[in-house]
Amino acid sequence: MEWIEGCSVRDVLDGMLEREGGEQLVDQMMVHMGEVVGKLHAADIVHGDLTTSNVMVRTSRRKGLLGARDVQYEEDVEGEVMLIDFGLGSMSTAEEDKAVDLYVLERAFSSTHPKAERLFKDVLEAYERSYKGSKPVMRRLQDVRMRGRKRSMLG
Repeated sequence: MEWIEGCSVRDVLDGMLEREGGEQLVDQMMVHMGEVVGKLHAADIVHGDLTTSNVMVRTSRRKGLLGARDVQYEEDVEGEVMLIDFGLGSMSTAEEDKAVDLYVLERAFSSTHPKAERLFKDVLEAYERSYKGSKPVMRRLQDVRMRGRKRSMLG
């Protein structure tokens, strides 16, 4: 197990989107996040709790974990994205399981980071580029979204 010096994507999103010029760094992180999830799914691994709190960004400072308010410069964040907390993870070839992983991440964006919700499309685009088997997963994601909407309308 490796100690990661960095901060969660959740903290970065909260701090960087409010900062001038921070949006470019966040866009880059979204692409890295999509690539990492694509590689995970290509290996038939499902995270099980894919949220922005379970995605870390390595920082260049070596003083320990940085909160988003401590990230001052683009150079502070190296952009290396790592997934953590695989407690609910599993091996699966099922498109449904991978689509649910993406749906959970999408819901995390919309509920925790309403200002960053539009950035999720960057995650999906990078996911599709990095995972050759993504087309059936993306179709299944549409089905999962529809079930989620129906459930929220019915209460």
